[in-house]
Amino acid sequence: MTEKIAFLSSGDEARIRLDLFLVENFPEYEFTRSQVGALIKNGHVLVDGKACLKPSYKVVSGQVVKLNVPVEKKYAPVPLKGEIKEVFENGSILVLDKQPGLSVHPAPSIDEPTLVNYLLEKYPQLRNSESDERPGIVHRLDKDTSGLMVVALDSNIREFLQNAFQDRLVNKKYLALIKGCPDKTEGEINLSLNRDHRNKTRMAVVKNGRSARTKYKIIYAGVDKKWSLVLVQILTGRTHQIRVHMSSLRHPVLGDNLYGGKIDSFWGYKKKLLQKLVKRQLLHSIELGFNLPHTDKYHLFFQAPPKDFQRVFFYLERHLQKVIITGSMGSGKSLVMFLLRELKYPVFMADECVNDLYQPGNDGWRMIKGRFGDRFIDGEDLPVNKLRLGAAVSRDRDILKELNHLIHPLVKHRLESFWLEHEDKRVAFAEIPLAAESGMDMDADVVAGIYCPDELRYSRLAEKRKLSRDQFVYLDENQMKQAEKLRNCQLIIDNSSDEVDLKKNVYSLTRVLRYLRSKIGRRADCRFKDLMQTNISSDL
Repeated sequence: MTEKIAFLSSGDEARIRLDLFLVENFPEYEFTRSQVGALIKNGHVLVDGKACLKPSYKVVSGQVVKLNVPVEKKYAPVPLKGEIKEVFENGSILVLDKQPGLSVHPAPSIDEPTLVNYLLEKYPQLRNSESDERPGIVHRLDKDTSGLMVVALDSNIREFLQNAFQDRLVNKKYLALIKGCPDKTEGEINLSLNRDHRNKTRMAVVKNGRSARTKYKIIYAGVDKKWSLVLVQILTGRTHQIRVHMSSLRHPVLGDNLYGGKIDSFWGYKKKLLQKLVKRQLLHSIELGFNLPHTDKYHLFFQAPPKDFQRVFFYLERHLQKVIITGSMGSGKSLVMFLLRELKYPVFMADECVNDLYQPGNDGWRMIKGRFGDRFIDGEDLPVNKLRLGAAVSRDRDILKELNHLIHPLVKHRLESFWLEHEDKRVAFAEIPLAAESGMDMDADVVAGIYCPDELRYSRLAEKRKLSRDQFVYLDENQMKQAEKLRNCQLIIDNSSDEVDLKKNVYSLTRVLRYLRSKIGRRADCRFKDLMQTNISSDL
């Protein structure tokens, strides 16, 4: 037993809980509240010479508190078979890629194999190490942090490496996926750290703590600014340093539940899948550089992040494929959309949207009434008279222009709402007849135009809408010519035959779009690799 004594002076608070008193007065033990509670309940704490078994007991001014700390038995780890991902080994040192979920060394709270257990099995010379509990270990990574570590396979080399870390001669860089996007693309965080007095499992920024310096640089930011990929260099080596410093900027590491990186409603529709993908803090030791012992030659080691890290990057990069379907009047847009709806795809149809806007009291109805009075509205409880409005438009181009000016912004607003409603899908389709003319194609990933010969378009409209040839020509001339409209499209759907052929062409369209999405995925993979090659070795 180690005996420690403390007392509450008259200048302190008049009453304080016994467990809190012990945590605050014996910081050298770095007790957690649960550890202190166990010591009290097991009779290791005396108040004025008597055992006190209640953690909630209130210590008062003048009382003497004696703590008998049990001396922990040293734990000699045993060799166990396990995977060690070697990066470099020369008999004296080992550089390895630590997998996430693996603790570095044994501890009383750890009841599972550790890296040390695996090292003892593969490198028997470590069993004779003077450090029985942490043979070969000169630095550590948190259990759920992946990446590069160096281990000393020789006791003389161990001292060399320990001195290198202590003298800050080791280059340590990390890669992190963080929540949000910092205001500055790069910067340095210089905030001292110490144990959080409210929770001893955490570190915290404190005024008189141990100095800690962290540099960071954003190497990629998500389009929606909800996440960033950052390169981090630590100039000191404090516990949880990167995690606490990034959290202090309000940009915690994704998956770091201890410091605010929990996957929650902030992620919207992506929350559900992210909770399955993110099982740890997404922090990876990507670069480690130091002078090799004996040769004094500087060697820089690099290790790309593991697949779980990369999967989250790819998922965050993924977005809804927005497809605009456009074409001249009579080209078959409504039929194409009907076929896509049959295939269970989300569909937005401008005609349906406009029809709803024209209903009594809706925005389009009020716009038309405000501009034209009762000219196209027969009653307060009746919709816009589309036949009368259509006839007026066919005679007066100024009315057509003014109508487009009133209605297009309303359609665009509803289209934006449609994209947002279906952002959790892989693809969604919107039929916009005047996509290029209205600028509504600017937000689309793909614009697909429908081709139909002019004569066939006329015959269909004459049958369906009873248009005369003069009316057809007039309305067609007030739109972009079909050839020009199709030149603005990336894909063309041929509708010059019957519905059977059109159905085949629509199915072919969906397959082409699926291929384009796979290309986007491959581009994301290439982008990630390019980010690794072009940014990691640069100075921060």
